[in-house]
Amino acid sequence: MTFFKQGELKILWPFYFDALIINILYIYTAFMVLYLRDIGLSLTQIGFLISSLALAGVLFEIPTGAIADIYGRKFSTILGILTGGLAIISVLFFKNFYYLLIVFFLWGVSQTLVSGAANAWVVDLIKYKKRKELIHEYFTKKHSFFSFSFLLTGVIGALLVKKFGLSIIWPISGGSMILTSIVYLFGEEHFVRKKQHIKKQVKELFSHSKESIKYSVNHRGLLLILSASAILMFVVSFSSDITWYPFLQNLGLKEHWFGYLFSASCVLGIFVPYSSKFLSKKLGGHKKYLMAVLFTMGFLLFLVGFISSIIFAIIIFILFMSMYDFFHPINQVMFNKFIPGKMRATIGSFREMIMALVAIVSFPLVGFIADKIGPQNTIFLGAFILIPMIILYSKIKD
Repeated sequence: MTFFKQGELKILWPFYFDALIINILYIYTAFMVLYLRDIGLSLTQIGFLISSLALAGVLFEIPTGAIADIYGRKFSTILGILTGGLAIISVLFFKNFYYLLIVFFLWGVSQTLVSGAANAWVVDLIKYKKRKELIHEYFTKKHSFFSFSFLLTGVIGALLVKKFGLSIIWPISGGSMILTSIVYLFGEEHFVRKKQHIKKQVKELFSHSKESIKYSVNHRGLLLILSASAILMFVVSFSSDITWYPFLQNLGLKEHWFGYLFSASCVLGIFVPYSSKFLSKKLGGHKKYLMAVLFTMGFLLFLVGFISSIIFAIIIFILFMSMYDFFHPINQVMFNKFIPGKMRATIGSFREMIMALVAIVSFPLVGFIADKIGPQNTIFLGAFILIPMIILYSKIKD
């Protein structure tokens, strides 16, 4: 029995290569909050920077998603990754909060070109090849490969930060994204480019966006998942780097050790996705599986309120982060099975837009709360936000 199914690598190798190899150099993910605090920004200001990323999502997710559906997912994905890499490198040259707001906004615009288009590109390619069984394989392997590469990302990042300082994260991470855009040029796409007058193209873009949003709102399953996604962003903001990292710093963890912690949090993610399909069947389907994962996440966040030991805090952090590895592959499968192919990129972008809209409010709010009552108490509050999300998933027909 081989790890890859027959013909799988021929179709998907650029995406797996990026997830497994190039992703190792995305070291900014482990150190961004530490760098921003190091140059003198408060948690509230960091929250606003993340909010500017989200604002770009609100303004550009739907137009860029529709552009991907009309003009090509491959083009949109490569353009977004390339411009994102350039934006990340430019962070190195600014220390002023307001200049950084602009850079983060432009970075966010680049992300909207990728968010809905990348998965739509792969899913529709698999369907065109008449290999629908590879959809679950792709999301599972991709998540596992990301986790394995992040395992090395943290170690490499720790060594580089210890030797060169926190500023090294930006040129290394941005350069890796530029390399990804080159690799993706070799990815296959089945897409017929539409040739028509620009006025008609713009009209079709907005018409397609309107049709996709209407479908999402009228489809009960999609509407419940989209509502739950909005709540999930609140949970993410209350339990993200903006709270966890200052909390762990307060308990005495040194800067470069966050790289090793980042790697340790990815260990379970290498293996967890392969058990998701089996566990979802054992627990009675996707819905019950996702509800069980969300309940466990809430319990772990609740425990944070009673932590005083750095060892215990690290254990809870690693366990909590592994819950995302349980959650995302099955949630992606459940989400995509409700969507018609022609709307896949636009509806995917619509979900990202909703989450971005929430993030505009939630991250500055969380930064402010953490500055006032401390990161530990802020993380603890996140446990209670998961309750309505569990209720929403319980109402989805599996």
